[in-house]
Amino acid sequence: MTTNRVTPKTGLTLGVIGCGNMAGAILTGVLDSCAKTREAGEEPRIVRFIATVNSEGSAKRVKNQFSKYSDRLEVIQGDNVKAMKEADVVLLGFKPYMIDLVLTVDGVREALAGKLIISVLAGSPVDKLNAAIFHAGPRTEDEKPFFIKRAMMNMAAEYGQSMTVLETNPFIPEEYEDLIEWMFSQLGKTAPVAPELYDVAGVMAGASGALLSIAFDGMLDGAVSQGMKRADANKILTQSLISLATLLQNEHPAVLREKFSSPKGTTIAGLLSLEEDRARYAYSKATIASSERSKEIGN
Repeated sequence: MTTNRVTPKTGLTLGVIGCGNMAGAILTGVLDSCAKTREAGEEPRIVRFIATVNSEGSAKRVKNQFSKYSDRLEVIQGDNVKAMKEADVVLLGFKPYMIDLVLTVDGVREALAGKLIISVLAGSPVDKLNAAIFHAGPRTEDEKPFFIKRAMMNMAAEYGQSMTVLETNPFIPEEYEDLIEWMFSQLGKTAPVAPELYDVAGVMAGASGALLSIAFDGMLDGAVSQGMKRADANKILTQSLISLATLLQNEHPAVLREKFSSPKGTTIAGLLSLEEDRARYAYSKATIASSERSKEIGN
């Protein structure tokens, strides 16, 4: 049986527009992967990187952060259009409120023509991005179409342990889909999601860590109140969460709670305390609030 796999393109240039924390985490993972490919004597898929920032201070920060890759990473201050023109693939990493400020600038539309655009902007649907880029009028027949792919990951991308949700788009060519899957596989695992589920999936991938950190911090406070040093409790609880993540890949949370709970035991006492304080409802409510906020930003 034959397949329709495309031959991966190499020698590409990636332009990162707005190199903040999330875009920086992506850049770290992809740069490291490409460096390993080069060390193996092969040409990496991406050989040149461009990162744009707004301030001189940010430029210094990015240059220092990626100093070992200064031979292949160019940092540009205040000229996003130049980076877009020179890039084969454009990653939008600025703050969502800056969409009009960045994408309505003269030359952006022409610079993006025929290219793959990857957006990691929360609450920014494809229609909103298109509206900004085509603010002066609809695409003409002689303009090359560009292709927008939305992705949402978490800060663990820097360590290759992220979960990235990728919004499905049937119009993106297979060679671009292959490149996208490769890029985000360097940062951890990926999962495709339909457009109508992207906001809540983005919360599961991106915001969930911050929400769960509240529970983590509360448990540390409880351990300290019982006489334990915070550093020691942090070490134990961190590994316990890693263990829990492994278990949850194979069993439902309710099944695990039942296995953990012994009659008149410590676990069931703690679980009943959480139920009394409506902890599950609080986390459900927080997840819904984050998802709804993502939808509001997109309107």
